[in-house]
Amino acid sequence: MNAPRLLRACSVVAVASLVAAGWMAVAPRPVAWGAAPAAAGTGAWDSRIDQHVNAARKRTLDACAAKGIKLPSDFLAWIDGDPVIRASVYGCRRDPLPVLLGLRSLEIDLGTQMVRKEYPQLALAFAIQDSYMKRGPKAGGWNDADGAAAPDALPDVGPRKPLVLAIPGDPRVAVDTHAKDRPLDRDDHVVNFLEDHAPIEVEVTAEELPPLEYDDKGVAKPRGKAVQVKRKVMRALVAADVIASRALQAEFNAYMQAHGQDVRLDCGEGAVKWNSTDAVHDAELRKRVAAAHELFHAAYRAKGRMPAERDAAPTPAESMAWFVRNDRWDFPADVRAARNWPRFPLNAPWPVLLMLAADDQPLREREEIWRKFVDTGEARTYGEYIGDIAQQFDMQSARRLSPFGFSYGSIQMMWKDGGVCGTMGNIGARTERILGVPASTAGQPGHCAMVQMDFDAKTGRYRCKGGQYATGGDEVTNVHAGWNYDDRGGRRPMIFHQTVAWGVDAGVDSFIDTLVMRRAWDAMPADQRAKDAAKFMAEGVSRNPYAMAVVEAAIGDAPDPKAAVAMVDAFNAAMDKAKLPADRKLYRDTVRDLAHARVAALPAPADSKDASALLADLTRQGCTNAPLLARCWRGISGEDGFVESSVKAAQDYLASPDRTKDRKASDRFAGQVRAWAKTIKEKAAREMWASQMLKAFEGKEELQLRGKKLVDPAVAELRKIAGAPKGTKQA
Repeated sequence: MNAPRLLRACSVVAVASLVAAGWMAVAPRPVAWGAAPAAAGTGAWDSRIDQHVNAARKRTLDACAAKGIKLPSDFLAWIDGDPVIRASVYGCRRDPLPVLLGLRSLEIDLGTQMVRKEYPQLALAFAIQDSYMKRGPKAGGWNDADGAAAPDALPDVGPRKPLVLAIPGDPRVAVDTHAKDRPLDRDDHVVNFLEDHAPIEVEVTAEELPPLEYDDKGVAKPRGKAVQVKRKVMRALVAADVIASRALQAEFNAYMQAHGQDVRLDCGEGAVKWNSTDAVHDAELRKRVAAAHELFHAAYRAKGRMPAERDAAPTPAESMAWFVRNDRWDFPADVRAARNWPRFPLNAPWPVLLMLAADDQPLREREEIWRKFVDTGEARTYGEYIGDIAQQFDMQSARRLSPFGFSYGSIQMMWKDGGVCGTMGNIGARTERILGVPASTAGQPGHCAMVQMDFDAKTGRYRCKGGQYATGGDEVTNVHAGWNYDDRGGRRPMIFHQTVAWGVDAGVDSFIDTLVMRRAWDAMPADQRAKDAAKFMAEGVSRNPYAMAVVEAAIGDAPDPKAAVAMVDAFNAAMDKAKLPADRKLYRDTVRDLAHARVAALPAPADSKDASALLADLTRQGCTNAPLLARCWRGISGEDGFVESSVKAAQDYLASPDRTKDRKASDRFAGQVRAWAKTIKEKAAREMWASQMLKAFEGKEELQLRGKKLVDPAVAELRKIAGAPKGTKQA
């Protein structure tokens, strides 16, 4: 019996034993974890996946040997004994060396029990995520321009004692600002003015329960809900008080002058008070406020009233140990149920854990939030929304500058100072990650939202869902976490992250197979990729319908427009066969848009018949790529054809029932109008085109949505281009 046949006949345990004994260095094809069998015709890619993983394994171990790195045989046998772990370690990065060493480094710090038996998927998530992180003296990341591991940035696999998780304490060391054994400096005097000043009276808002009342029998009546009340209290003077008060600034200036310091504040009266816009509209005043903020902030840091800098981010091992400790927290059964703990399974497949592994919040910051959750169940995912002043960092910071145990950038500072959508999204995503839920901030047009992975314990299914949405749905949401499934990383739209959750649901092993396919594909010659792109995509989606890494690569290598368009039809046919749920429409639309973007990047057909056929296919597929449509219209009928076709598109839009349902259809068409206008080089021609487009809207310039009348966004855009009056104000 030859080696491949022998391997397929062996159990995982037997294979691990053979590998440990040094008999072989290959593993069997994975058996699906609840997924349907791969479609017929995937045998060739079975072999390619095995070959790629085997070759990557050999190359990686050769690199270890060349660097004098010796890894334990039982560690390598454990990886080889599990086909999915083996493929994840060796097959999901072009250079697997940092992944392999990262996993071993975690094992040295945390022990084999935790890494190999209890939380192997979490360990994989940390090792793979960390392989993308910036490290080393140059902070240039693991990868150079070619994606190879930087030699001075590899994880440490040297012998050391096991990690003992320790939460750093408050780093502040208060300096005696009245010291007699040294001359006092400027910062001493700044702090002394604040701390030696008499307490001041301020108004604060607090929640109070109504007073107790009793019935005739002396039994206390229900007290009702807490209400917000304002009260006056005495407290110590802080920097923010001085910046907000002209009288206190005068006191401060006199005090500093009397102590030989040439310092003068002139921040006006209430420039940083709630809803003040004085400094927002007065550049010189803002500069003076910013200088005052820097003066006090520097003194607070220098004298130990605030940390000198933000705490260091934890190592992967420290971060993983912290999450595992919390996962094992000994809550009483009733508290565990009330807290809905754990919020997310840490033994979930690693692709859905990467957002969690990417969390770099210092442990001290995390720990304070965690302890509040443990003690009271507090899990605040939204802070104080403060409006326009948040757009000026120094102004926002000056409003509440005071001694504080955490630095700027911390979630605690976000809670203290407040902010707008970016702060709220960060508070939400950071809190979710502290509670063990993979989450990230995400961008929307003019807004910052958040997204998170979700697990339904009843169905065993994962999904990626959004939160704090404001200016649209999933279709306009771009996740800020890296989409680290294509060896490049970087940000991608929400749907990319959703396909990760859906792909894991469809089958962990098949999903990881498609990631290995992508690595193998990228290593192939460009001419071969162009030739086999359609087959490659078919192979990928036959294994797992959510093989976005494969689909994206295949479309990117389509050799001509006809091939790219054909891929859309083939993809849709495959999705029909897979019986995708109706809510996966955005997935289909995204694949269509990727293909049409590829068409736009390729040379246009030279033959008019081919150009007409292409336009017919694009129209049939619902093309929304405005520049591409404009190019096709011009290619077939010149500039007159472009004008005629864009006017026809406006007429079709006006006839669509979607126009009066919500703003999305109108905003999308307005976006197309902007894109078409940009394809017209001459200003006069743009204005004339816009005027012709506006004729199609005569008598239909306004929309009525939810009882509110507004100018159609497309009309507003066309009027702006044409230089016409804006007309009715938009809602």
